[in-house]
Amino acid sequence: MAFAITAVIGLAVGLLLKSGGATVAVVLVWSLVAEPALGAAGEWLLGVDIGARLPFIALSHFRGQPGGTPFPGGPYAAGLYVTVLAVGLLTAAIRPRERREP
Repeated sequence: MAFAITAVIGLAVGLLLKSGGATVAVVLVWSLVAEPALGAAGEWLLGVDIGARLPFIALSHFRGQPGGTPFPGGPYAAGLYVTVLAVGLLTAAIRPRERREP
């Protein structure tokens, strides 16, 4: 299930960028560099622990991987949260595409 959600996120980013290489680079940098950095520095920068609410960190909590801040509602709430974010991102990516193409 987690891989399907990640695929939807990748599809949405691909629709927005229209480049396969850029899509892979953005998703990998987002999930492996940006989110761990924001999760570690979130409380220091913003005064709020945002680590559990970042999509890929919440998805790893849904998969049952140890470490990090647990999602407030448990693993199933984390999965639902990331699914809603992925569907919202996909909807936002499809909408401008419908306006550009007949």
